[in-house]
Amino acid sequence: MHFLFKNLIYFDSEKVADYFAVLKGEKQISIKNVKMKQDKSVNGKIPILSGQFSDSNEFEGEIINNFLIDCNEFEDALKKESNDSYFDFLECKVANDFETIPRTSIVRFEGELNIPEEFDMMDLINQFKPMLSSSMELQNPQQEELFKAIFQKESTKIPMFLESEVLENRIGFAKLNPNNLLYSLEQLEDYEGEDLTILAKVLSKKDISNGKPIVLFDIMKDLFSLNRALRREIDDSPMKGIQNIESDRNIVQLEILAIYM
Repeated sequence: MHFLFKNLIYFDSEKVADYFAVLKGEKQISIKNVKMKQDKSVNGKIPILSGQFSDSNEFEGEIINNFLIDCNEFEDALKKESNDSYFDFLECKVANDFETIPRTSIVRFEGELNIPEEFDMMDLINQFKPMLSSSMELQNPQQEELFKAIFQKESTKIPMFLESEVLENRIGFAKLNPNNLLYSLEQLEDYEGEDLTILAKVLSKKDISNGKPIVLFDIMKDLFSLNRALRREIDDSPMKGIQNIESDRNIVQLEILAIYM
């Protein structure tokens, strides 16, 4: 099943380029621009130019990224070149068993996304970071280090749960890079509950142990990016009004490459 004119919602172009190069067994070349020379005198049309050109005409331009083409080509390559490292549940739902899929494999399946409610407060903190940083009075080097770690992080990854029947008794979890979103976070929320196609790499599977929830998104580590030494100096108890994101179900952690419908 191939969706030519898919509506891309999220696309990790760097990871896709890396994995595409692995499939082809070739190093990726970053092309900055293209020079085209007209060999013979002909009538022709170019998107911004038309008319008659002689053999001395040359045109130079930049390559325009087209994530839709990149995604289609990557999926075609996965189907032809990946051997036993790609599992397409849209094509062979019955034949594939998610529990037997090894780590680092790439999977494609249909599912629904859900952004945890706990992230609402985290996102609000991000939006008010400039205001908070300008009003702080730092008194010592330790406070300055803590300030840099918390308030100078450019972006926070977006936690996301994925529900799908193909995951069986597990729930999917991923951290999205906001720079790879083709819509705003507010627009992304409009797709919650919709049937979406997910292309992702399997990172790990974790099971509940002794009834203790699995911490998937740690405030100090994932929101504030504090290193281990700084985290040890701060009380382990959750911050007032902000909770770690946890799961009381077995999970599969995914690296999302593309989301579309």
